[in-house]
Amino acid sequence: MGWLGSIAGMYLGSHVGGILGGIIGAVLGGKLEEKLKGAAAGSAGDGGPYSSRRGENRELVTLTALAAMFAKMAKADGLVSHDEIAACERAFARLGLGGEKRDYCVRVFRRAKDDNHTIYEYAQDYARCQRSICLREFVYDILWELAASDGMLHQNELAILRQIVAPLRIRATYYAFKAAEYGVGGSGSSRRQSASGGGAADPYEVLGVKRSDDLETIRRVYRAKAKRFHPDTLRRNGLSEEMMGRATEQMAKINAAWDAIKRERG
Repeated sequence: MGWLGSIAGMYLGSHVGGILGGIIGAVLGGKLEEKLKGAAAGSAGDGGPYSSRRGENRELVTLTALAAMFAKMAKADGLVSHDEIAACERAFARLGLGGEKRDYCVRVFRRAKDDNHTIYEYAQDYARCQRSICLREFVYDILWELAASDGMLHQNELAILRQIVAPLRIRATYYAFKAAEYGVGGSGSSRRQSASGGGAADPYEVLGVKRSDDLETIRRVYRAKAKRFHPDTLRRNGLSEEMMGRATEQMAKINAAWDAIKRERG
């Protein structure tokens, strides 16, 4: 049946609600009416599609939120051009999203760019749906990557990235950490060096701890964060298999930060 047919059946059994539920229904409704009916009929007597596809539900919400927020960021400097839509397709492809998932994200992008909601409303609604802070931080990381996909971080994009940490319910200092990673100066100007970020990461910022914390406190934070980034945990919370490579990169940063702190403290 394919990914879209699968999530169509899931969506019938679990309406997400809120802004994200509205855009999911709008995008799926025009394309998958027959698949929706077939998926609903096929799920009878099995406890409902949501009970068996909870992970797919969260993946759908994450991809929808990401595409919608990227659309708002792309429009921050005015109208979204055909070139920017093409850049959007390339950006989603670089994330490893191909086929139906990439096409779905592009359709969400096209719809969200012209709706009446703000990027902050989408961020707030995603935070409502996604309890995992590591996934919310992960989505924020990807927003930085998408914003820089044209080789430049514009002032309006940086303003959004600075302000969106509150509705996403992630720590306020995370903006400064990402700005340093991407070579953004204190004035807010971008000194973008590469597609993967150019600055050396502060190990304490990576783990979200204070330099004044004792080693045992930092160890507990490290272990908790490593557990949250375990592949099984991320899958349960809605990270697609295609994006798992970036989660592996994040896990490597966490391990490297812990090793650096241990070396520093002997």
